Parts: sequence; structure tokens; C-alpha cells
Amino acid sequence: MTSIGPRPTVSVVVPCYKYGQYVQQTVTSILRNERVDIDVLVIDDCSPDDSWEVVQALPRFDTRVRVVRNERNQGLIATANDGLDQAEGDYVVLLSADDALAPGWLDRGVDLLERTPHATFVKGPVRVFEGPHLPTLRKQRDLRSVVWPGRDWIAKSCDQGVTDVRSPEVIVRTSAQRQAGGYNPKVPYSSDMEMWLRLASLGDVIEVTGPVSAFYRFHPSNMSRGKDLLGVGELDSNDDAFDEWYAGAGSRVEGADELLKRAHRALAVMAVARAPRAFLEDPPMFQRLCEFALEKDLLWAAPQVAKLRQRLTSPLAVRARDRLTPLTEAVVQTRRKVPHLRARAGAYTAWVNDRLGTADHDATGTKARHMNGEGR
Repeated sequence: MTSIGPRPTVSVVVPCYKYGQYVQQTVTSILRNERVDIDVLVIDDCSPDDSWEVVQALPRFDTRVRVVRNERNQGLIATANDGLDQAEGDYVVLLSADDALAPGWLDRGVDLLERTPHATFVKGPVRVFEGPHLPTLRKQRDLRSVVWPGRDWIAKSCDQGVTDVRSPEVIVRTSAQRQAGGYNPKVPYSSDMEMWLRLASLGDVIEVTGPVSAFYRFHPSNMSRGKDLLGVGELDSNDDAFDEWYAGAGSRVEGADELLKRAHRALAVMAVARAPRAFLEDPPMFQRLCEFALEKDLLWAAPQVAKLRQRLTSPLAVRARDRLTPLTEAVVQTRRKVPHLRARAGAYTAWVNDRLGTADHDATGTKARHMNGEGR
């Protein structure tokens, strides 16, 4: 650290619901930092399995770990907000009990925040994986960082139609978290995205490249839970996050009206880009995507949607789609099986590595986790 005096303290809040098989690995990963003081709070959200038994044992291994159990299941947003209210460190991290931090990330990230007092949070590279073992970290690039003025980072996110943040890779300045407030239950499927926009409205954002900062675990069973995340549902969730950010924090950002329009344009573009595939696989979704694009940006989307409808709904196109339907359905079914097959392959790889005496292995994948109810 560049400063002289007491070491910075990082409070790490770990909500846990039915993740007893992972939580010890998660907590161990947090403690692998040497230049910051660490305070870990694990909150079991009234898990119906044996997770609480596992969580209860954690303080026996390290006194820096505190554990609490909710009397009733509150859902992730309420549990996360309760934990953030109890965070006493200079910095705070919200880490799901199935994810993990890379060695030294808290040291590196806090050092950058200490040297950048106007930054509200720092984010680093994430390794997505699946299976019981964390990936092996081989040779990595040197650490580089870029400081984005908050408005510029929001503008970038608006132009993308999404924030490029998963969640475990973020370290937040606690004073900024207090000012921003807790996670918004009005946007249960994108409350984390709305939070990053809100924090960026209060200060700068540090983006880091180089060494992996966190591990994000993918569960095949978590795909598209309660929302159509491969169609218009994901776009609806992103739109909700932008609208809630604008309503709550837009007044802090110069030109917020224009930024919101840019977000709506980006979402309309994404909807139109998804429409041709939906025409082949799910005709009703094709119509929903077209309607979404028109709703978000009528001026831009009207000619685009007209061209799509003219080209794709012609008798010739419909006959071609109907003839391709058996093949299309086979492709869709195969794609749905891929996460399961990948998970089985990852489990087999882990078994082989264990037999060879190496516990870790590489794996990749994607995950959709929603900050609502019991599903995490």
C-alpha cells in the first residue's frame, strides 16, 4: 500500500443459500490476501439443507469469519442488503457463496482504490468456470488499470446496452456504497447492473486488466431461471436497470436524458439482431423482439423491423422455415444439452486430475444468476 498507517479493512459479505458444498472454498479464497485486514460475514439465508452446519463451522478455522443465519428465507437482495448494512471496513465486497476470489485480488484492488480517492469501485478480469474445483491460474499478463470518469463509464455501458460486470470481481468503497444505498428490489433480475450504474454516478470507475481477480461459477441448472434470458427477457431486465438508474441517480449525471436514449437504442439494436434467429427457432419470440425494438426506439427500429418482417414473413421464407423446422429443433435441443455435457466433461477432468494428484483444472462456461428469491 502506498499510504502509511493502519492497513485498510475489507468487509466481504457472503450470502449463502444451499451452497454448503462451496462456501468453505469461497471463504478460503477471500483470506488469501496479505496486505489488507479482512472481515468476512457469511449469512445463511435459512437454507433447508446442511449449509448452516457447514457455515457454523467456519469461524473455528479463522477468527476473521463471522456467521449469521436468517430466521426465514429473505431472498438474495434482502440478505445482501442486510450484510452491506453490517459492513464496517473501508471497502466492501459482495461475493456469492459459490464464487471465489483470486489470490491477492483484494490486495491489488484496494491498492488501486487507495491511490484513486475519487473512484467508487474497481473491477478486474473474471474467469468463468464450472465444476467443484477452481481453475488453475497459469502465466498471466501484467496488471494494467484505466480510470474511467463515472459519466464516461455509464456512457460506455449505455452504448453496449449492458454493464460488463458479473459481480464477484468488484471492490466498492464503503462510503460510496453507503451513499448509493442497497440493491433495488424493483429490478430483481438486474439489480447488480443498476447498482454499478448508481455507483458510477457518484465517482470514477477503475477497470483492471491482467491477473484474474475472481472466479464465477456456472451451473447448467441456473440458465434462464424465471426469465427468458436468451430472448427478450434479458433485454427487458437490462432496460429495467437503465430506467431505474435514471429515475434514482440520473439527476447526478450530466446529459442523463441522452444517455438513457442511447441505452434504449442499444437495446433496440440487440433485439433486431436476435430476431432472425428467433424467426427460425421461436416465431412468437420474433414478434416480441420486433415489438420491443419498436417500443425502445421507434425512429431507428421502424425501418429495420419493416425490412425484417417483409423478408422473413414472406410465404417463401415461411415455407423454408417450416421445412427447416426439424433441423432447427435438433440444433436447439443440442444447444440446450451443451451446458450439461460441458459439466460432465468438467467433472471427468476433475476426476482425472485428482487421480494425477492435481486438484485444480481449467473449465469455461456462462451463468445467469438472478438476485431474487431463493434461486442463486
